[in-house]
Amino acid sequence: MGDDDPKGVATLGFACLWDRDPRTTWSGTPWHLRAAIRRLGDGPAVVDAGLDVPSALRTAMRAVSARRSRGRWIARWEHWPVWRRAAERRIRARARREGCDAVLEIGDLAVVDRPYFVYQDLSALLVAEDRMRAGREEFFRLLDTPARVARRIAWQRHVYGNATGVFAMSRWLADHLVEHEGIPRRAVHVVPPGATSLAGAGPLPARPADAPRRRLLFLGTEFRTKGGDQVVAALRVLRREVDPRITLTVAGPRSWPLPGAPPAGVTFLGRVPRERVVSLIDAHDVFVMPSRMEGFGIAFVEALGRGVPCVGRRACAMPEIIDDGETGALVEGDDPSDLAEIVARVLADDRVHAQARARAAEVAGFFTWDRAAADMVRAIEASSSG
Repeated sequence: MGDDDPKGVATLGFACLWDRDPRTTWSGTPWHLRAAIRRLGDGPAVVDAGLDVPSALRTAMRAVSARRSRGRWIARWEHWPVWRRAAERRIRARARREGCDAVLEIGDLAVVDRPYFVYQDLSALLVAEDRMRAGREEFFRLLDTPARVARRIAWQRHVYGNATGVFAMSRWLADHLVEHEGIPRRAVHVVPPGATSLAGAGPLPARPADAPRRRLLFLGTEFRTKGGDQVVAALRVLRREVDPRITLTVAGPRSWPLPGAPPAGVTFLGRVPRERVVSLIDAHDVFVMPSRMEGFGIAFVEALGRGVPCVGRRACAMPEIIDDGETGALVEGDDPSDLAEIVARVLADDRVHAQARARAAEVAGFFTWDRAAADMVRAIEASSSG
């Protein structure tokens, strides 16, 4: 290699704050991304430069930082300034010790002394702006005071401002980072995530053209943030004004999240394991989740990858995933009657169902961790050698 040739990246540090079970961290994103980078035939060697918190220490910090917020216990130790400084020092030390040419961080963990890149689905400023605009506080309970919001935004800008690049899961987030966070456009790269549940999911189930379509599915742990209350209210309208046989399956929340028992037509499943997601989607006709704030929306990808049309909201990254009028539809506001009208239209639209089914293989083929890993490594190598 000549003096004028790009150095490239021989060793990539992978920095993540892992959960007790690393496979479940951030819905499996870092676990599967790291594995995909390691599978690249001509990719860099991947070494761990992140944070494995011993169980005893994690338990102690959770106990010390635990407090009640809006009826739920939360632990904020991950956002303590003292913890952030200690974590940053550890990541820097591990990157130096491992001889990393660059570091890929999952989230805004640290400023390090070599080229580093951040993979992100949301920004603290976006969450804060949404809460101020709409009065929603349940999406990120750790940001429950103006002072904590300000500190979180300041830290994130500190990390972004020193990063070589930021990987955004969506064009929506990328545009926000450029327009509101001041990150140069050349430093922001859109890398949609993989949909792990679609890998090896098998052929699509048979759906006879003349079969009635009445089965709706909502899947999301943050019920109100993801519009579950609006979906349940819309079901009442649908059963009263369109077809009393229309049903809704709700999965995700640990317990029924609305007052009283689930209403007529609703089947509540609670939490479901990831391995059941595909079979659950396959058993329904339309996926409905008009999320009011959504980091990306991998559930839409999972549904479309199985040929099931989706109804989302014209907000966040949802218009990038759902082709309005082709593979589903987008609602504008919170009126249950408006949502019911859109859902009824999608249920009855043969063309939308045919389009969703015809594009399923394309969706499943694009939203893979192997593609995401290759995109990231290309951007890292190009930016690090520039």
